[in-house]
Amino acid sequence: MNTKTFALTIENGRLIIPSEIENYLINCSDNIEVSLTIKSESNLANTWADWFEEVEKIEPINNNNKSNKYEDLLIDKYKKQGLDL
Repeated sequence: MNTKTFALTIENGRLIIPSEIENYLINCSDNIEVSLTIKSESNLANTWADWFEEVEKIEPINNNNKSNKYEDLLIDKYKKQGLDL
């Protein structure tokens, strides 16, 4: 199988396929394979991946033993209104 490499461009978030590629594909046999490799100068994807990985490692804080004054006041308020909590 012959291999040919083309450069594609992106405009407004859309992949632009040049006519050179379209013409090449028209002249190919039906048995073709296309692969796409994306290279980016931005580290944003890696930064988010690292952030999510770190968040997954965070231990949950257990506040069950501490009384939350706001929570207690809110529950009392709803109980006074007749709600069964």
